[in-house]
Amino acid sequence: MTTDLYSREQKLRKQAELQSLQVNLVTLRKQEVSYIAAAAAVPEFLANQIQEARREVRKVERELLTLRAETATIPGREIYWEGFEAELARDFERALKLYRQAAHDNYPDAEIAAQSVRHVIKGVKGKPAEIWIPRLARQPRQSFLWVGLIIIILLAIIILGYSNIGFNRAPTAVAVEMPTITLTFTPVTVIQIIPDTATPLPTAIPTETPTETPTATPIEVSSVAEASTEVAPTNTPTVAPTLRPAPRIIGPKDGLTWGDGAIVFEFEPYPALVNDELYCLRSLKGFDRTNTENWSYPRIGKHQPAIAIEPNVFRVARDQEIQCILWQAGIGKNSCDNLVSETTETRIIVISGRCQREKLKF
Repeated sequence: MTTDLYSREQKLRKQAELQSLQVNLVTLRKQEVSYIAAAAAVPEFLANQIQEARREVRKVERELLTLRAETATIPGREIYWEGFEAELARDFERALKLYRQAAHDNYPDAEIAAQSVRHVIKGVKGKPAEIWIPRLARQPRQSFLWVGLIIIILLAIIILGYSNIGFNRAPTAVAVEMPTITLTFTPVTVIQIIPDTATPLPTAIPTETPTETPTATPIEVSSVAEASTEVAPTNTPTVAPTLRPAPRIIGPKDGLTWGDGAIVFEFEPYPALVNDELYCLRSLKGFDRTNTENWSYPRIGKHQPAIAIEPNVFRVARDQEIQCILWQAGIGKNSCDNLVSETTETRIIVISGRCQREKLKF
């Protein structure tokens, strides 16, 4: 009885692991489809991630078959993995045929694998971008015409350049007689500014000779500065630091409905990331059926552009009747508490039920 219980727990763990791997594989495949739809080469690191994920899926499937001790196999499984081996051996025609057979048996990933192999057969992967000179080399007659036209244009530019030399010469300096201007200075009367609190100046006392005009005591100009009111200091505005652009998100997609398993938050490699900077996933905030924030997950940062969150995190949120989770990302310096970039737009993950984005506040 104990052996059966242990075997059942192993099966449940392996089934959960297989489902998590399949969710990760589906996410990677969606990225691959986006590159294929744009008729661009699939990045090598993404292709390696897909192959590694498929190897893990095959390993867990074999372990599940061993635990079940059954003779029946998953429909299309053997055909799919024969196609996988053919693809690794670069026998793409045979791999495409086997993937189509596995897709007919509704094996997961078989259809998208066939699409990927068709893309490889068309020669899009690894094909260098065409440039103008090789295109002309494949059309020798037209290439001579183009080369001749280019030579004529260059000669015309050179001739026009020499002809414009005469027009670009510096003009001869001409002596111009400037009129003489005489400046007459008019004395300016100094006005004394005295505050109300200052001691009034004594009145000038005339001398004994009645014919002389009484003279006032000379006042220094510096008294004006001493009597002036205090100037209010000028407030210099504080310049906010310039934030770098937010990182671009590869996955998960906005509005993802979580069934089970881990979720990988993946970003495009940031071109100017230094050693002490991190890709930061801001706090995941969960909202219940009343659109009230009732759950959260702390900030987490990684040097690699991929942050994986274990399935137990989302299972806890589901057990607490959380329906929606909002999240953002950014670049942090030393820690995710010090963001040096703008944050991405707010994205949503649906846990259960329906989410009304306009009623949720991050």
